[in-house]
Amino acid sequence: MTTAQTRRPLAFLDQELQTLEAEGRRIKLRILQGAQKPVSVIDGKRVVNLTSNNYLNLTVHPKLKKAARDAVRTHGVGTAAVRTIIGTMDLNMELERRLALFKGTEAAL
Repeated sequence: MTTAQTRRPLAFLDQELQTLEAEGRRIKLRILQGAQKPVSVIDGKRVVNLTSNNYLNLTVHPKLKKAARDAVRTHGVGTAAVRTIIGTMDLNMELERRLALFKGTEAAL
C-alpha cells in the first residue's frame, strides 16, 4: 500500500465522484428549513412541494403536533432499538389496535 493510500484510503472514490458530478448523477441532499408544508423553504428558496407524502398537510396539523408533544413528554423520542430487541411501546400497540379496528382486521402492524 502506498503512503497516499495509507493517508487517504478512500481516495479512489474521488474520480467516481467527479464522474457522477460530470454526468449530473451525483445526489446532493437539499436542506429543508422548517416544517414540511405544501409550500416549503428548501436550500433557502420558497418552493411548491410536489414531492412529499404530506398532501393532507398533516405534518403541521395542530392536533397531531399536540399528540407528538404529549408522546415525547411521556415516552421520550423513541425506543432506541427495533421492537424485537427492546419491545413494543404501548403507544404502538394502541395505534395498531385502532388501525385493525378501523380496517376490520384481526391485527395491524
